[in-house]
Amino acid sequence: MTSEVPCSVELAGANAVRHYLKMIRDGQTPRFAEMCATQTPPGVRGTDRAVMQHRLNGEWLDAMPPDQAKRILSEAKAAGISTEGKYYQSGLADKRGPADPMAWIDSASDIKRVAQLRNLHVTGIVEHTAHEVEPQRKALSDSAMRTLMRKYRKLHPKKKEGELREMIVSKHAIKRKVK
Repeated sequence: MTSEVPCSVELAGANAVRHYLKMIRDGQTPRFAEMCATQTPPGVRGTDRAVMQHRLNGEWLDAMPPDQAKRILSEAKAAGISTEGKYYQSGLADKRGPADPMAWIDSASDIKRVAQLRNLHVTGIVEHTAHEVEPQRKALSDSAMRTLMRKYRKLHPKKKEGELREMIVSKHAIKRKVK
């Protein structure tokens, strides 16, 4: 076949190649001619086909180093996650990484659901805009307070414990908004 014909058209057979070349001669764009010649609709954003193309049967693992692929799968299996027919989307994962069951997706609706639950900003095949959230107001943990107290005692040996606590809270705790 000719080098100007896309591989997908060549794989579709001689009739597809003739149809493709005729459409190009008639002034059609190469992408449209390829779509018509192979009788394949264009990829559409937000569809399961767009999300899982080349990922459904685990072929996405073939593109990564074997050690990394084994590690991802073993972490998921150890967490009790069935990876059959699913794809690991690291951008959706929390700190557990591959052990996070919500990061293993099999559809566009999975991406949308996780993005909404975790308030993530997602662009691409699926769109979701995160909304701004007030930071959680928490007191300093006891362990953080102990660690900071040791540090501040060395810096300010003559101050009383109450004064040191006030200094630590004013410097390290999240400030409350005044309404």
